[in-house]
Parts: sequence; structure tokens; C-alpha cells
Amino acid sequence: MKCMLCGKRTGSSSMPLISMFSDDPLCYDCRKLWKPYRGSRDIEGIPVDILYDYRSGYSSALIQYKECGDEALKDIFLYPYISRIRWKYRGCTLLLMPSASEKVRQRGFDHLAEMFACLNMPMMSPFEKRREIDQKGGTRSSRSVMSDNIMLKEGAELPRKILLVDDVITTGSTLRGALHCIDKQRHRIRILCAGGV
Repeated sequence: MKCMLCGKRTGSSSMPLISMFSDDPLCYDCRKLWKPYRGSRDIEGIPVDILYDYRSGYSSALIQYKECGDEALKDIFLYPYISRIRWKYRGCTLLLMPSASEKVRQRGFDHLAEMFACLNMPMMSPFEKRREIDQKGGTRSSRSVMSDNIMLKEGAELPRKILLVDDVITTGSTLRGALHCIDKQRHRIRILCAGGV
């Protein structure tokens, strides 16, 4: 099998024994560039589980996936954590954060739905943006308006156990906006982001 990022045979890394016994779509050398997130974050008292430090190899792979439309990379992001996530969040339904509809149209695929599909867990896209605001490259203060820009789609019925998911957390405004749409007394809410700064 070839590494999805560098094209090397996955068994030809500097740690061949590890690579030989792994189905990871990345070789050992590429995967080791993805540094685990070491901090701790919470949004309105709810801890955020963050897998990778965005400033590591994760960021360039995410840009290639989202901005260059490299849909084939969808399975590289959660691979090492699939079993842990399924166990830790069993019984939860994944609620995807909304993307700008123009971005989804340009890509030709819903990057979050593709990224989290490998978990084989129930999934919903119940949120939408009131206005199309592209957060990429925005200032911290301009991104904070996003929390007022998220709303539930008309008629959306949310399950009791919820896992809010996103590809990266910066200010947390999108997730905060989603939280404001949910009755915290009726729902058990958890948060998972693949990357964080």
C-alpha cells in the first residue's frame, strides 16, 4: 500500500516493523509529523476533545483535502483514533458543523461528512448559517460573529446524545453558535475536533 501523502510504500518507512502491521493510509514518517494536541479547551463548560495540533503536519493535509478538493484523503484524518472515538462516544449522533454552501459546491463534496464517515456512527447536518461568512483568513473578532450566525434548520429534531464535530477549532465561535441552538437540559452534549490551535 502507498502512503496517501508522500506516495512511499507504507512498509518502507524508517520504522518498517510498525508500518508492516498497520493499515494506516499514511506511512510512519508522514504520520509522525501530525503532533497530538497537548492543551485543553472547553466551550461553555463542555470539554473539547482535540486530536491533533493544527500547526503540525495536520494543517497541510487538511488544506490539501479541503482547499484543493483532494477527496481521496478523507480517511487519513481519524484513522489512528477510530476505535477510541467509537468506544468513547458510543450511542452519540454526530452533528456536523455547517460549511458555506458555496464552498461545498466548489469542492463537490461535504468534507466533514466524508471525514467522519469512517466512524460508522449516526450523523446529521442540522445546522445552517444565517449568512455566508468565510472564516478562513478572517480576524479573531470577525470570526467571533460566527456564534450568532448558526441556527437549526427548520424542523430539525436532535437526538438525546450529541457529539458536535468539526475539522478544526480556532476561536470556537462556530461550535459556540451550535451550542446556543441546543437545549442543554434535554441533551447530553460532547465536542470533538480533529485539529486545534
